[in-house]
Amino acid sequence: MIRALGFTVLGLAVLILVAVGISYSWTFTPLGRLDYRAALIAKLASWQNGPMEMTPEARRTANKYTALALPDVPKAPLARIEDREISRPDGTEIPVRIYWPDVPGRLPLYLDIHGGGWWMGDGFPFCDVTRSFAAQAEVIVISVDYRLAPEHPYPAALDDCHTALVWIRENAVALGGDPERIAVGGGSAGGNLAAALALRVRDEGGPKISFQFLNVPATDLSGTKQWPSYREAGDDYMLKVSGVQQMIAAYVPDPTLRSNPYVSPLLAQDHKGLPPALVVTALFDPLRDQGEAYARKLAEAGVPVRLHREEGAIHGFLGSPDRFLSINAMAAEAVREALRR
Repeated sequence: MIRALGFTVLGLAVLILVAVGISYSWTFTPLGRLDYRAALIAKLASWQNGPMEMTPEARRTANKYTALALPDVPKAPLARIEDREISRPDGTEIPVRIYWPDVPGRLPLYLDIHGGGWWMGDGFPFCDVTRSFAAQAEVIVISVDYRLAPEHPYPAALDDCHTALVWIRENAVALGGDPERIAVGGGSAGGNLAAALALRVRDEGGPKISFQFLNVPATDLSGTKQWPSYREAGDDYMLKVSGVQQMIAAYVPDPTLRSNPYVSPLLAQDHKGLPPALVVTALFDPLRDQGEAYARKLAEAGVPVRLHREEGAIHGFLGSPDRFLSINAMAAEAVREALRR
């Protein structure tokens, strides 16, 4: 019996080693080396075929898995966190969550616009990350829970972000902030909305934005350009090109609107006068090339911009906790320096 048990244990050990070896081989790709956990996430995602379901139930499930996939972030000490609602022009309410760092004096403010493909990310699943950002950047962070597609297509999300920005400007002093020092930022769809918002307030003479953080942003929803990163990533690295196209169709059902610069900021005729920016991209991301193209457009227009690419990561840096936390700290430092008096 002992001998049989030994063979069983040996067999299991061999199977484990084989499984680890196979999964480790997934880190070797035509684009270069991919982080191990990111490779596991990408492979699992590639096995899921068929279109996404954009139902309320699917949204709740996606938000739950997003929260679970985020790295452990120590709960940074803050002065307080408070949930509020701000009014839209039609009298309905937009939920916001406000984070006050434990820092004396009148502070800068930061409008945080979450990602999630314009159809998920509601309910503040990134709360711990945002809390850490507020403490590191020493800014009052206002996270906006904007309306989502497909129930609320463009321009509902952008309108909500604009309403939140105006509210921040008008209530800055009451919040303990400085109305002359406001930044915006977001990841993925949130990066798209942050860039679009900066364009809109520049064009309309809205509240001044002093800095923008665009993390793995979508900047071209038009389908008029052939991005090499679309071809290279395909449906192999968690964020699938087919999924991106489905999310765009839900957010902007009317194809004639997808070349609007407030939908596709890259296609704006003029990028002069926009806020300084930090643009971050990931190698294994279909959105990589359009994010980097946007950084170049800003630079060509004379806008101070820093572009940073993470080589071993997929979209959103899922499965790469060290990279995720490093990017969060980099962005916090950039915002703090940009808004420092």
